[in-house]
Amino acid sequence: MMKKILILCLIVCSLSRLEAQEQGVQFQELTFQEALNKAKAENKLVFVDCYTSWCGPCKYMLNNVFVLPEVGVFFNEHFVNVKYDMEQGEGRYLNGRFHVRSYPTFLMIRPDGTVQHRIVGSRKTENFMECVKRGAEEKTSRYYLEKLYKERKLSAEQRTLYRKSLEDAGDRDKVKALTGEEFKQLSDQEKCLPENWYLYDQDEVGPQDERFAYVLTHKADFDKQIGKKVVDKRLYDNYYGLLTGLKSNAQVDDLFAFLSKQLETVDFIGKEGILLSLHFVNAQNSQNIDDMLCLLEKDVQNLPHAFLWKAPFLDFIIEKGSEEQIARYVALEERMINALDNDKMKNITKEFFAKYRSKLN
Repeated sequence: MMKKILILCLIVCSLSRLEAQEQGVQFQELTFQEALNKAKAENKLVFVDCYTSWCGPCKYMLNNVFVLPEVGVFFNEHFVNVKYDMEQGEGRYLNGRFHVRSYPTFLMIRPDGTVQHRIVGSRKTENFMECVKRGAEEKTSRYYLEKLYKERKLSAEQRTLYRKSLEDAGDRDKVKALTGEEFKQLSDQEKCLPENWYLYDQDEVGPQDERFAYVLTHKADFDKQIGKKVVDKRLYDNYYGLLTGLKSNAQVDDLFAFLSKQLETVDFIGKEGILLSLHFVNAQNSQNIDDMLCLLEKDVQNLPHAFLWKAPFLDFIIEKGSEEQIARYVALEERMINALDNDKMKNITKEFFAKYRSKLN
């Protein structure tokens, strides 16, 4: 009789465990210290979902990734899972303790409170699980690899894993520094090989970086090894990212001459739009109304959307321009609206130009 009861209990426990796993990740209502204590007792890590109530990507992960049975199977076996709103209760303390700067952030924490691995940002399931499994295994986690890096003991394979752990955490500055070190260690022949393209395929490697300059100097070699479309897109994206990120007048003044000269040395798909953007930023920075209007009148269709969206907000043209200049600006309304592919921006543009026409009248 006792044997039958024992078997029945085992079956019930197994079914309960299976049902829990099928429901996805089981987040537990625990304080952080309780989670650490439980992880120590069960020989697990603590997985912390750092979220906020207003974070859309956080909700995406909760509703589309954490609910999957296959995700639950791994998480419930390897982690004590908890989640905290970083703007409420204990979450505010944890936010400061672990320097959470963006949402969602996911922490894999050892029972002693040390962060073993960090993942920043929402991701598709397959990519997310790659990051999680890398962090769950001590010898592929950032905690382990960073110690080896500081001791200068990383093998080539471990160096790759360390870079991936930095990418998991969205630590772009450290990725740039690490790949910069790797770049310096390669011969000219090795620098152009496809397996080393990751050294250049980064948003942070901008036009003023030595690696970017190397691609320009050896573009024919990279086109042959990597493919012209891939190389051209990387050049375009890096120029575009730099120009859209400029914030101060000093930045524009310092960069305009440098970029103008650099762009004379290279051709790539989309160069015309980058040149137009460069002159647009320079004219806007100096509030040169005639130059702004000439650029918009001549080539509004080729102006990248990030700059085209700024065009309706050029209030200095209305505030400082002559009647003739304001009339030229208002006359651009239809062409600018037709160049936009975003209905919201089209409506905003119409509203601004209605205001400008009223002021002109």
